[in-house]
Amino acid sequence: MRYWAEKTRRQALVLALTVFAAFSLGAFASRWLIPLTQNLIAQTSAPVIPNPPESALKVAEQLQEAFVWVARKVEPSTVTIMTPGPTVRRFQFRFPPFPSPDPFEEFFRRFFERGIPSPPEEESEQQERLRPRGSGVIVSPDGYILTNRHVVEGVKRIVVALWNDKRFEAKVVGSDEVTDIAVLKIEPGETKLVPAILGDSDKVRVGEWAIAVGNPFGLRQTMTVGIISAIGRRPTETGAIDIGYTEFIQTDAAINPGNSGGPLCNIRGEVIGINTAISSPTGGNVGIGFAIPINTVKFVMEQIIKRGKVVRGWLGVELQEVSDLPDPTALGLKEPRGAVIVRVLPNSPAEKAGLQPQDVIVEFNGVPIRSIAHLQSLVGRTPPGTVVPLKIVRGGKEMVVQVRVGERTPEVVAEAMREAEWRGMTVGELTEELRRQMNIPANVRGVVVLAVESNSPAARAGIRQGDIITVLANQQISSVADFVRVTRTIRPNRSAPVTIRRETATTMLIIPPEQ
Repeated sequence: MRYWAEKTRRQALVLALTVFAAFSLGAFASRWLIPLTQNLIAQTSAPVIPNPPESALKVAEQLQEAFVWVARKVEPSTVTIMTPGPTVRRFQFRFPPFPSPDPFEEFFRRFFERGIPSPPEEESEQQERLRPRGSGVIVSPDGYILTNRHVVEGVKRIVVALWNDKRFEAKVVGSDEVTDIAVLKIEPGETKLVPAILGDSDKVRVGEWAIAVGNPFGLRQTMTVGIISAIGRRPTETGAIDIGYTEFIQTDAAINPGNSGGPLCNIRGEVIGINTAISSPTGGNVGIGFAIPINTVKFVMEQIIKRGKVVRGWLGVELQEVSDLPDPTALGLKEPRGAVIVRVLPNSPAEKAGLQPQDVIVEFNGVPIRSIAHLQSLVGRTPPGTVVPLKIVRGGKEMVVQVRVGERTPEVVAEAMREAEWRGMTVGELTEELRRQMNIPANVRGVVVLAVESNSPAARAGIRQGDIITVLANQQISSVADFVRVTRTIRPNRSAPVTIRRETATTMLIIPPEQ
């Protein structure tokens, strides 16, 4: 028994010594051997990184400083366009009375900065809240600001917030539906505004730097960088079918909702365009954004400020893209560019100049034509009455004709097109052929209703296809031009009386407002 006890003590001692030795060896390895092994592995596997090339770093740093300089130059000129959002109820928060201090009350005060909402009867009156709606750019020290028409359309109150959050009430000086440009005006008082420098968009080249500044998703003074991806984009290519008389600059600089109306700049901080649209299946940036060239914008702005409206030149032709032709060489073209005349409107400047269908306009006033949008932009910026040379290709031969540019007005366009649309109805000229078909006497003057859109104001008033409108808003209507002239004087929120002839009866109806 004693022997076995002694043997057990020896075994326990050996086991303890073994454990101690293993522990000591492990500590030694973790302290010295493992780091040494790791260092050896790191030294054998890590690549040797040479010192950076100083010349390359200097170039990169210089470019970086250029972007920083552009940000400091452009951001003070970029503003946030704010409009009233949905009204929200403003609650007065209170804490329920307790006979003694309640620990939860202090918890709510410190961490939530509010207590329990008061009952409905203690609600205060509703408070108007301003929300960012878009962007804009200051263009003069006295407070003129450029933005998009769709940013301020239908808004009763506009507030402009500067880069330092100073806010001013703004009014719309004017807007142009054709190019989606609007001009605002604020009264800065003693505040010194920083107007942007407007560049020359005709000199923009693909591959140049493009810098967008604005307020995407309400994130104010956001700057994004990319390049000019393309120039001369047609409105039909971008999906902006309601915009005309301009081309677009395409960029991959990030443009998102809220950037509309903000500046697109070059590396010198000059504004070369006004950000207007994006092409995206998701509604967010996918690298395809569009800006209206600043030369188009300058023309529109100057017209609005000086005249209160935009006066454009007009040729009076319907056109087709040369690129859409199956075989452009069939018209004798050496290269596929220009715009093909498919129709010459009667009594138009084009008709008076002798232009014909299938003529291809390849130059306007010495400028080679890229597309229909390019031609429209050049013609639109030409003062009415100006005589310009027009180079055309007719039957494979080049020739130059002199055209006296006319003025594009709704009345002239409607008269040439012989149609007009208003409040959901389309009207046309009462031609002799229609008189015979509808058995309308020669002494009846007016316009004929060609179509009525369902659930439109005209449809709700009872207007039908085939009705003859003889009087509108107490004014006699004898032509489509008369119809356009009268409708332009009727406010959107006003009803309008209309006298129609239906078969052999005469009836008066009331056309409700648009809104």
